[in-house]
Amino acid sequence: MAHRRGVYFLANDGFLDYATAFLNSFRRFNPTLPLCLIPFADDIGALRSLRSSHDFSVLDNRAVLEACDTVGTAIRGTPRGHFRKLAMWEGPFDEFAYFDSDTVVLHSADFVFDLLADYGFLTAHGNDPTTRRFVWNDSIEATGRLTEEQISFAGATGFLASRKECLSLVDVVERLPEIRELVPHMCPGLNDQPVLNYLMVTSGYRFSSLSGLTWAGATDLPLEWWGGHPVGAVEDGRVAWPEGRQPFFLHWSGSLKQAAAPLVNHALWEAYRDGAVPDAHAGPPTPGTPAAPTAEVPAVTDAPITCSFDDGTTQGWSCRVGSARVQAGDTLAHSGTHSLRCDSRTEPWEGPRLALPGPPTPGSTYTFRLWARLAPGEAPAALKLTIERHTSDTVRYDTVVPDTPVTADGWTRLSGTYTLTHEATRLILYAETVHGTAPFHIDDFTMTVSGPATASADHTSPYGLTSVTDGELIRTVLLNAAALRDGQPLRVLEWGSGRSTLALPQLLADAGAACHWTSLEHHRGYFDTELLPHLAARPGASVRYMDDGTAIADGTDDIRTHDIRIEVLCWDRGPVHPHFGISHHADRDADLDDYVDHPTKVSRCPGEYDVVLVDGRKRRRCLLAARQFLGDRTAVLLHDAGRPYYHCALETYPAGRFIGDELWIGAKDQQLLTELLRHRQQRHEPHPPPPWSHP
Repeated sequence: MAHRRGVYFLANDGFLDYATAFLNSFRRFNPTLPLCLIPFADDIGALRSLRSSHDFSVLDNRAVLEACDTVGTAIRGTPRGHFRKLAMWEGPFDEFAYFDSDTVVLHSADFVFDLLADYGFLTAHGNDPTTRRFVWNDSIEATGRLTEEQISFAGATGFLASRKECLSLVDVVERLPEIRELVPHMCPGLNDQPVLNYLMVTSGYRFSSLSGLTWAGATDLPLEWWGGHPVGAVEDGRVAWPEGRQPFFLHWSGSLKQAAAPLVNHALWEAYRDGAVPDAHAGPPTPGTPAAPTAEVPAVTDAPITCSFDDGTTQGWSCRVGSARVQAGDTLAHSGTHSLRCDSRTEPWEGPRLALPGPPTPGSTYTFRLWARLAPGEAPAALKLTIERHTSDTVRYDTVVPDTPVTADGWTRLSGTYTLTHEATRLILYAETVHGTAPFHIDDFTMTVSGPATASADHTSPYGLTSVTDGELIRTVLLNAAALRDGQPLRVLEWGSGRSTLALPQLLADAGAACHWTSLEHHRGYFDTELLPHLAARPGASVRYMDDGTAIADGTDDIRTHDIRIEVLCWDRGPVHPHFGISHHADRDADLDDYVDHPTKVSRCPGEYDVVLVDGRKRRRCLLAARQFLGDRTAVLLHDAGRPYYHCALETYPAGRFIGDELWIGAKDQQLLTELLRHRQQRHEPHPPPPWSHP
C-alpha cells in the first residue's frame, strides 16, 4: 500500500541557507517521512542539487504554480511566492504538514497525522489575542462576514497541517471576488496568512492549533518555539530547553531575518546549516532534550502489523475523545511482559484506538486479532471492535467484531475481517464495551491487509479528473461498448462536461470508432472559459445554450457528416459547490432540474444511450434519471462512487459493481458488465494530459 502522507516546504535559492538548516534538522528527526519542495520562485537550481542527499521531491506542476501566482496577484498586486502554499492541496499527499523553511525541526512530525483524524486544518498557534493583529484589522468585525470564533482563531500559517480534500485551488480561484472584498480588513504587512485563515475558518471543516489543543488539556504536544526567545547551550544540535518544554520546531520569522538584526539562537541554526544530516539514533539525548523519534502510526508494509507492548510503549495506540487513557504496563500480559490498559472511561465507546495505514483502498480486506481481558475484580462485560471510517464529509462506524463476552479471569480472543467497500480518507480501529465503562487490557494485536492495488496517487489520467486506473477502466468500457455496436456510432451521454468531453471522443476517433457524444453542463462561466475555445476549433462539435436557445456550430460544414459528433447543452446556473463548507450549503438546494431531467424529457426510450457517464452535480438524481432509459446494452459509470449518499441510487440498478479506485458501473445484468470490463489488446497511445487549468 502506498504511503500518501508527507511534508511540504517552500523555498528558492535566495533562501538556501535557511532551507539547508531546515533540511538537515528535518531529516534528523524524520528520516523516512516523504518531503516535497514547493518552489517559492523559479531559481531552485542549488536546492535541486540537494534532492538525493536529503530525499525530497519537487512540485513542478507549472500550471498549479501559475494558478497560485494568479491568486497572489489578485490579492496583493504581484504574484508573491507565499501564495504557492496553496499548491499543497493539489500535490501528491492526501494528508500533509507544511513548514516554513526558516525553521529548525526538533521532533518527529508523525503525531500530526493522528490529529488530522479529527481536524481539517491545524496551525502551530491560534486563538492568541496578541497575534490577531497579524491576521485581521479591527474593522473585520463590522463586516459581519465572520463570527467571533472565526476571527479569534487567527492561526499562524508558518506551520500548517491539513488533508487534500479540505481545500481546492479551483475553488480558491472562484472565491477570489469575495476574498478581495475583505482585503482592506486584512493585515497589510502579511501575504498568505490572512487569506489562508479566511479559507480555513469558512471551509466547514474543523480547525484548531497545537497551542489551542494544549490549552484545552493536551499536555504532551510538542509546540513551536519562536526563534526570538533565547535557548540554552547547543551541543550536537541539542539544547537544554527552558522549563523542560520539548519543542516541535524553532521558527525565525518576521524581523528576525532582517540583515541588520543579529540572528537570535544563531548557534543552533548554524549547527544545522553547516552540519551534515546527523543520525537521529546515534545515542540517547541528554536529560531535557528532544528524544529520537518514534512512529505513532504503524508503517505501511505488506507484512502483518503486530503490537505486543513489551517495549513499554503504546506502539501507536491512543485514546478516543473523552477522559479515557491508555498506557502500557506489566501488571497483566497475554504473552511477554506487557499489555495495553485502558481506564478512566466515562462512556462505553471510549477505548483504545489505532489509526490504520493509508490510504484506504476500496476492496482491501483487513484481518484483525487481539486478546482482551477485563481488569482484576471487574464483572463480566461484552467488548467489540469497530472501524471509524472517515470520508470527505462524514464519519461512519462499521462493526468488525460483534459483542464478545470478556471476563477478568482470563484472556479472550477477538478476531474478525473487514472489507472496505466504500471510498474512505482514513480508517481507525477501536475497542469498546457494549455497556459500562470497566477498565480492560488488550495484548498481542495482529493486522494483515490484502486486496487490490493501491489507488493512484494523483488525478493524472489524460481522460478526465480521475486516477490513472479509473481513466483506463473508462477507456476499456468505451472501446468494448463501441465494438458491440458493430460499426454503428457509439451513443454516449455525459452529465458534467470537462476534460473527458475533449479527450474521450478523441480516444474513440483514434480507435476508428464513430460516436455521438452528448454532454450536459450546468455552469456556463466555467464552460465558456475552459472548454468552448477547444470545442470551437473542433470539427463535429456544437454547443447549445439552453437558457436562450443560442446555438454555436464549428462553422466548417454540417456536423452530421462527422463520425465523431460532440453536442454540448449548457445551462447558466453558476458554480455549485455544496461540498465546500458551510458557506456553500445553500448550493444543495440549487435548481438544476432542467440539467438533470433533460434526457428524460427528450426521450425515455430504453437503450437510447450505450454508455452514460455521471460526473457532474446532482449525481444521485442523474443516476435515477439514467435508470429510466436503461437498455439491454446500456452501461452507467459513476465517478467518486465511494460517497455513501450516492448508494441509495445504486441500489435501484439490477446489476452493478465497484471497480478501480473511485468508479461504479451498473447495467441490467452482470454479463454485460463482464463483457465491457474485459481487457482487449488494443494499440493506443494516450494523449498527454492538458494543462492543470483545463477540467
